[in-house]
Amino acid sequence: MLTLSGPGGARGFGHGQARAGQIADTGRALRQHLIVNGVDVDAVADRLLHSELAQTARSLTPDLWEEVIGLAAGANVDLEEIMLLCFLDEVWSFTGGLGCSVVARMRDRFIGQTMDLPIWAAGRLLVLRIQSDLAPTGLVMSYPGMIGLCGANSAGLGVAVNALEQFQADSNGLGVTFIMRHLLTLTSLAQAAQFLTSVPHAAGQAYTVSASDGIATWECGPGQVQQITAPSVAQCAHTNHLLANQANSTRSSIRRLAALQRALDDDLDLRQTLSHEVVLTDPRTSNSGVTFAAFIANPPAEYVDFADGITLRSGSPVWESIYYGATANH
Repeated sequence: MLTLSGPGGARGFGHGQARAGQIADTGRALRQHLIVNGVDVDAVADRLLHSELAQTARSLTPDLWEEVIGLAAGANVDLEEIMLLCFLDEVWSFTGGLGCSVVARMRDRFIGQTMDLPIWAAGRLLVLRIQSDLAPTGLVMSYPGMIGLCGANSAGLGVAVNALEQFQADSNGLGVTFIMRHLLTLTSLAQAAQFLTSVPHAAGQAYTVSASDGIATWECGPGQVQQITAPSVAQCAHTNHLLANQANSTRSSIRRLAALQRALDDDLDLRQTLSHEVVLTDPRTSNSGVTFAAFIANPPAEYVDFADGITLRSGSPVWESIYYGATANH
């Protein structure tokens, strides 16, 4: 776990300086993964650097863009290397391999997901604690060189994400990691809705948000933002396809959604359900990658507590679990 505080540039520099060796290692692993998938990595990096992605992030989330700049400076690497690590969903448009399953239940104050990452991320995972005088403390799942994947904050707001297969990336939009991190500075569904509907989206992504005023999912992509849950929904699940349109959906996405919906309907333990979902993307039996199972919930008694209601535990060589709860009732 790495604690970061201050303005964006200082946070990024601290992250980069503290994990410079791991950032270089993670960057090499990602590059090799892209090369194996037939991607011209230098061309993609150059495209990221000179696309509107950087300008959009700088314009709409300037503090987070400064965090990216600071990361590169602290790690003493070129900015395009950090952009490759941060624009994960946008780079996936070149390689495929979309994953992640999300489930939430308001009664339990539970939101959780599997974070299905490519195999290059195995053993390179990191938790960031983001402290600020201007926003709730955030606990963010990540890896070295990345500003965040999903997480929760001390106001009881959690954000889970999954990629949507039907959208093509748009370099004029705001990157997923910047949207997710900004959501973690908020405190309510109303604020989340206002933000998600006001920014352009670079990649197809479903954002499920749980807060004190309820839970909701938005399906977002270039030119489209739609809240797909009713205002007073008690529970929801999402995988990697548009719920109203299963055309061009993978069998995996449909199967995972059905399994999560059965768990909700049968009132099963959602932690256990997400733990079992990992076998669908076990790197020992699949070419698709590794699952980083990220749970945001009230932890069971056998887990060891850290400060601020944080519980971290490595569940197996395949997946890890994280809980953030207690004081935030989340």
